[in-house]
Amino acid sequence: MPSKKLPLVSVVIVTYNGIEALKLCIPSIIKIDYPKNRYEFILVDNASDDDTADYVKKNYPKIKIIKNTSNLGYVGINSALPFCRGKYIYFTNNDITLNKKCLINLVNKIESDNNIAFVSNGIINYYDRKLESGGTWASKAMYCGHFQRESDASSVEIPYMGVGLIKKSVVDEFSYLFDPDYFIYAEDFDLGLRIRLLGMKSVMVFDAVNYHMHALTMKKYSTRYRNTFLLERNSLLTFFKVFSLRTVLLLLPYVLALRAVSIVKDIVTLSPKSALARLSALLWIASHPNVILKKRKALQKLRKADDKYILKIFSEKYLLKKPFIV
Repeated sequence: MPSKKLPLVSVVIVTYNGIEALKLCIPSIIKIDYPKNRYEFILVDNASDDDTADYVKKNYPKIKIIKNTSNLGYVGINSALPFCRGKYIYFTNNDITLNKKCLINLVNKIESDNNIAFVSNGIINYYDRKLESGGTWASKAMYCGHFQRESDASSVEIPYMGVGLIKKSVVDEFSYLFDPDYFIYAEDFDLGLRIRLLGMKSVMVFDAVNYHMHALTMKKYSTRYRNTFLLERNSLLTFFKVFSLRTVLLLLPYVLALRAVSIVKDIVTLSPKSALARLSALLWIASHPNVILKKRKALQKLRKADDKYILKIFSEKYLLKKPFIV
C-alpha cells in the first residue's frame, strides 16, 4: 500500500510506574516501518509517581501525554480517545516492544475486509522469542484463554485480545474502548463480544508481531484475590450485558456450575483467597442489578447481530484442557 494512501493511526500506550519498560517500548514504536506523518503517539499515564511523565516529556517531546489523576488500570486508556485523530487506534500496555512491520501488516489486514473491526498481532515472549499465543478461545461458561498456534494460516479469527488495532468508528459507537468500570481483566473479552454484537469480527495476524515482557506493572501491584475477583466479576458482567435474555437464562446454570467447580478446586488446592474472590464476585453481581441493567440497556440498543453469531466463535474444547484461567 503506497505510503500516501496509508491511513492515520493513533498509537496509544497506557502506563503506571512503568518507566523502565517504556525505555524499551517507546524506541521500538518510533522505529516502526510506518510513515512518521501517518501515526500519532499518545501516552496515558495513570498517575505514576516514578517520573514517567517528566522522562517522556524530556526525551520524547513529540509524544502527547495524557495524565490521569489516579490509577485507572488498563481501562485508563479511554482517556486518550478524545485526542485520537486516526482512522484506527493501536492500543497496548507499556510492557511490549513492536516489530518494525507490526503496524503496517495490521493496517493492511484490517483494510482488506470491511467486516473486520479489530486485528491483533502475534504475541512473542520478549526474553526467549517463543510464540506465547496462537489465538484465544471463549467458553459458554464465560471462561477464556489462549491456545498454541494450530495451523500455518497467516491469520485466525479470535473472540478477543488485549492489544491491537481497532477501527475508531467502532470505538465511537460505544463511546469507550474498554468498559470504564472494569479496571483490568476481561476488559478485552468484553470488547471482543461487543464487536461481535455489532456483527463484526476480530482477527489475529501472525506476520504482525509484538514482544511481551509479561505484565511487569501488574506483577508489582496486584494480588491473587484482586485478580480473581476482577476477572470473575467482569466476565459475569459481560455475560449479563451482551446476551439476550433467552440466552442468559439458557446458559446461566452452566455459568454458575463452572463457578461452583472452580470454588471447589480452589478449596481442594488450598487457595481459599481465590475461592473467596469468586464468591465475592458472585455477590457483587447479585447486589448490583441496577448497574447491570443500565449497562445492558445501553449496549442492547447497539445490537446488530443475534446471539447465534456471537456464539459462533465460542468453543468448549479448550475448557477441559485449562478450565481455570486464574
